[in-house]
Amino acid sequence: MNHRPECLPCCLRRVLHTADRSTSDDWLRRRILGEAMQELSRVDLKATPAEVAHGVIRRTAKTLGIVDPYADEKRRWIEEALANEDRLRSRISGSADPLLEALKLSIAANVLDWELRQEYGRAVTMKSLVDGLDSLSLSDDNVEDFRAAALQAQKVLFVFDSAGELVFDRLLIETLEKPRDSVVSVVRSAPVLAGATMDDAQAAGIAKVARIMDPGLDCLGLLLDAGSEALRTQFREADLVIAKGQAAFETLEGGESKALNVAGKAVFFLLRAKCPLVARHLGIAVGDGVLERG
Repeated sequence: MNHRPECLPCCLRRVLHTADRSTSDDWLRRRILGEAMQELSRVDLKATPAEVAHGVIRRTAKTLGIVDPYADEKRRWIEEALANEDRLRSRISGSADPLLEALKLSIAANVLDWELRQEYGRAVTMKSLVDGLDSLSLSDDNVEDFRAAALQAQKVLFVFDSAGELVFDRLLIETLEKPRDSVVSVVRSAPVLAGATMDDAQAAGIAKVARIMDPGLDCLGLLLDAGSEALRTQFREADLVIAKGQAAFETLEGGESKALNVAGKAVFFLLRAKCPLVARHLGIAVGDGVLERG
């Protein structure tokens, strides 16, 4: 998916949000926005929205002199999710359809990395996230396709998105009931926005249910053509690919994932639509949950 003109002001709002978290210095914030505007003026017209955002956010963190501006927020959400882990697991196991409940929890949690959620009236607490599951509707066809693919898969590749949803994703992986060595999970090579890194995945207990893999490049989403050969091999060999988040959808939806596809592979995107561009593309409203087959 190529970026559109409306992606540029969206990137600037995300840059300002990132700067506001770390400094109240107006001069520094103006400098950061100025640098971002220069970067955006040179952006490749064929770049995905995720690639455009990654470039300016990486520049922002460098100017701030902070490796991980969202470290405190990521840690808080992981700790809160771990504190509620037993309650969440009980909700899944006590459901009439545990897999569907685990899917909904994982998708609902994708709102946690949405820096601009306040603009859309999406204040999030653990209670509101769980209480909102009943209103999260997913296509029955896609749910049943996912169920069949999960049942048949011998090897699963799970692409993580934000650190805050890692515990929710771990519960979904548990519900798949696959041996640990048959599930490979992909994290970020370096901190960007609220993206899950190796350290975040370890803190959330992912190593208990899956092998954790560095993709071999610093990016938002997953750029298969630029990643390591090991990453492409894992993608190629997986029977089931579960890709979390809007950035994964933007970067994997098109040609490269299809070029690496093989007969029998199932690719599913789990996300909340976080901008009008992606919402229009999917025919839904901003903030809606999505289970989309690739």
